[in-house]
Amino acid sequence: MDLNEKRIVDRFLELVQIDTPSHKERPMADYLLRVMREEFGCEVEEDDAGQRVLRVAGKEKKQLLEHEPQTGNVIATLKGNVEGATPLLFTAHMDTVVSSQGIQVKQENGVIKTDGKTILGADDRAGIVAILEALQYIKEHNIKHGDLQFAFTIAEETGLFGSLYLDKEIIQAKYAFVMDSGGPPDTIITSSPTEIDFTIRIYGRAAHSGVNPEDGLNAISVAADAISHLKMGRIDEETTLNIGVIQGGDKTNIVCDRVEILGEARSRDEQKLSEQMNNVHTAFTLAAEKWGAKVDIEEQKIYDGFNLSEADEVVQLAMEGLRRAGLTPKLAPRGGGSDTNNLNTKGIPAVNLGVGATNDHTVDETVTVRDLLAATKIVIGIIQTAAERREVTS
Repeated sequence: MDLNEKRIVDRFLELVQIDTPSHKERPMADYLLRVMREEFGCEVEEDDAGQRVLRVAGKEKKQLLEHEPQTGNVIATLKGNVEGATPLLFTAHMDTVVSSQGIQVKQENGVIKTDGKTILGADDRAGIVAILEALQYIKEHNIKHGDLQFAFTIAEETGLFGSLYLDKEIIQAKYAFVMDSGGPPDTIITSSPTEIDFTIRIYGRAAHSGVNPEDGLNAISVAADAISHLKMGRIDEETTLNIGVIQGGDKTNIVCDRVEILGEARSRDEQKLSEQMNNVHTAFTLAAEKWGAKVDIEEQKIYDGFNLSEADEVVQLAMEGLRRAGLTPKLAPRGGGSDTNNLNTKGIPAVNLGVGATNDHTVDETVTVRDLLAATKIVIGIIQTAAERREVTS
């Protein structure tokens, strides 16, 4: 598979200069709307996911309102030239975890990175490049393919909102491949946990800390008591529990009367996830009773997990795509969520594929030219495999 390495690198360098942190994806959306329509002849549309984030998610997560969503998901369709071939969907997200404004990119020995002052944005510019360059190759070499759809999603980094609000009725594909997993392209993510976020509010009683502290009830003490009875971090290979934010109190001379705690539990096993949430409820309820405080606990499921195996057709297509790219496929679980979770929940079997980004979400983020080429070859390989299987069976 003879790819145009210079063009792929140039495309990547062009994309990382487009600054689109979550909820500010308009510049990337405009770029993709133009390229998919004018360069590749796709039917292209933009959905209302951004407005749905504003209307629905904004009510629950106030911070989202600071950046009014400017765009929806970009969905493109390319009609196939092989009748009856399995329709496929490839996705990548348009947002980056933070701004890359002022980015300065360097290349050293086949490694692309920044000057250490900004993120690189390979998460997920590398995924977008793999899709665009695969399309370019298909066009140039008249590669046989079935119907192909491409979804470039918004707000992945702040809660998978683009894929959450992606209208399943628009998607006609039978299987989906999410070009977004960090790490090497030889890995296929076939399993991911369900995540539940929780908010705990403890109400104590205020008093002057120097004059009459005995009349107060310190909510921080209640929180500390409860937390001391929880095992956190990695519970087992499938399960984690974390408390990430604790905030409360106004001044040092006031007994703290209110604490808010934000945390999450994740597991690839629903029973284990339920057990962890029961542990959280029990620890804080007992501590509140012991101290005479009041406690409120709220839960919100962020996304559902998924578990696929080598027997699933979407996994088999991915594995053959990797082999065509000269890679030995590895199946692996992942502890984080991605658009893959929401696609599986919508009934579209999906796997997450590695695009080579390392140290993503940090200023030390890198990607290699070799992995950009490999990710592109994987997309092409999957498309060819689906088309050839139809030809063999027809």
